[in-house]
Amino acid sequence: MLSFTYFIIYTLLIVLIIYDIYLCVKLTEFAYCAFVRHQPPLYASANMLRERVIEQIITKYNKSKNICEIGSGFGGLARAIAFSTNAKVYALENMPFSALVSKIADYKSKCKNNKTIWCDAFKYLKNTDIKFDVAVAYLGPTFTSKLYNYRNKFNVLISIDFEIQGTKPTKIIDIGYGYTTYMGTRYPHKLFIYEFK
Repeated sequence: MLSFTYFIIYTLLIVLIIYDIYLCVKLTEFAYCAFVRHQPPLYASANMLRERVIEQIITKYNKSKNICEIGSGFGGLARAIAFSTNAKVYALENMPFSALVSKIADYKSKCKNNKTIWCDAFKYLKNTDIKFDVAVAYLGPTFTSKLYNYRNKFNVLISIDFEIQGTKPTKIIDIGYGYTTYMGTRYPHKLFIYEFK
């Protein structure tokens, strides 16, 4: 009976140590985002946002062969797009831990159409020869505005919650509820769709 108690205690201790390591890695990544990259930390896209993005791709851009998600985080949206379409999806993520988690999730889910790439998305877009049919981005306003400079790399840009300043979107879809908080400001959930064809 005593050995079973020790087993439970040691097991819980190991779980606690692993969780502490996870939290330390995430804290380091958040600090790197804030103080080195000057970008917001990772925000997971809500299911309703994923569903609306996929709905747009399936109904409006269903012939897409190459899709990229810029700032893919743990890759949930990219995998959902890959499972819902026949397109090759490139999940671009610059944070190493997030990219690693995304790669593991791709492997575990057997998501063959999704390719997670650990990179600076803007450098990748600058250097790639791939012309994407659709790009999806869930970035803060500063980074979203940079995407206009890469408009020759994709036909359509779906920007979640943040619009490109000085450029009129082709279509705005108001989700109707929910918001993203960025630098103390609430941005209602919307999809800003830009067509550069």
